[in-house]
Amino acid sequence: MKCMMSEFRAIVETCRKRNQRGKGIKLIGIRSLESNFNPAKKTYNPHFHCIVANKLMAEILVNQWQERSRPGWTNYQCQNITAIFNNLTALIEVVKYGSKIFTEPDVTKRSKRNGSEQIYVAALNNIFHSMKGLRIFERFGFDLPKQTIGNTAPAAVVRDYCEWLFHPEFYDWLNVENGNPLTNYHPSKELLNLLNTNIDSLLE
Repeated sequence: MKCMMSEFRAIVETCRKRNQRGKGIKLIGIRSLESNFNPAKKTYNPHFHCIVANKLMAEILVNQWQERSRPGWTNYQCQNITAIFNNLTALIEVVKYGSKIFTEPDVTKRSKRNGSEQIYVAALNNIFHSMKGLRIFERFGFDLPKQTIGNTAPAAVVRDYCEWLFHPEFYDWLNVENGNPLTNYHPSKELLNLLNTNIDSLLE
């Protein structure tokens, strides 16, 4: 993963220098690091998700990534370039997680959750240990505008309040005085199924 991060930054820097010499465009976008686990093969697939400004930047990034990769380490057909039609959906896809917590034992299945998902704790530990100290999410090719902090509201003592306690059996906070729920939240069957997912802590 450290090598991946280093190569990615080298690509961005190379394009930046070429742009300064008038020989190309610089890459502008955001990227996130993700890695999932394949229980059947006991393998991992560290990879990047990126959003760039246009198709040309995406093609340059993919081509540079392939050229710099060691033989057999990447597959061009796996480098997916997709147009963005919904900015919010695309952003959520990029920054959603560093690794999936719930994994299907057979990752080739594309169906919805069917209750066979497991949590592979040892594999997750390997992934998170490998990601320690790395920037999972970062921008490249641009700077964010500086924000000025305005005046904050003065502190005030709250005197009219209610006390609530969380009760797991109700999946909600209940008012200590009258027992009324705070949110009236009712978990879906899918969520309850996930909460009861088997946890595999062993990794051969």
